[in-house]
Amino acid sequence: MVRKKKQALESLFNTGKISASTYEHLNKEITNAITAIEADQKALTEKMTLRANELEKQTKSLEMFLANLEIHHAAGELDEEAYKHQSDAITLGLETTKQELNAIKEALVKLIPEAPAPPEEQIEPREIPTEVPVEEEAQEMVEATPETMPE
Repeated sequence: MVRKKKQALESLFNTGKISASTYEHLNKEITNAITAIEADQKALTEKMTLRANELEKQTKSLEMFLANLEIHHAAGELDEEAYKHQSDAITLGLETTKQELNAIKEALVKLIPEAPAPPEEQIEPREIPTEVPVEEEAQEMVEATPETMPE
């Protein structure tokens, strides 16, 4: 919208319908508005990208919790009611996180359509694991500390 105003202003000046001083005054206002909008857009894009990266980390954590829950359930360490309650809570959190992540990605594309989308490996949502990892990998996951967990 502001860029159209700038084009209209230039057209008015080029056809002699406004004076040079009027053009300069209005051009300065429009240029300042464009600069402010671009700065706000950049700040918003940076905040959204940071949030998307946080959500990706949260997704990974929730997937690890769900995998560990599946392991404990398969090992018979959890009764069915506790398993169902915890599984439902983690799955709901995972779905909500993915929805927010997708909404941010869509907004980023609309916000700056000419810019490349953020790297997929940073903010692409992951699928909910449907299989319990093989026993050796499962044991490694159970024994993993936050420092040794894969990212």
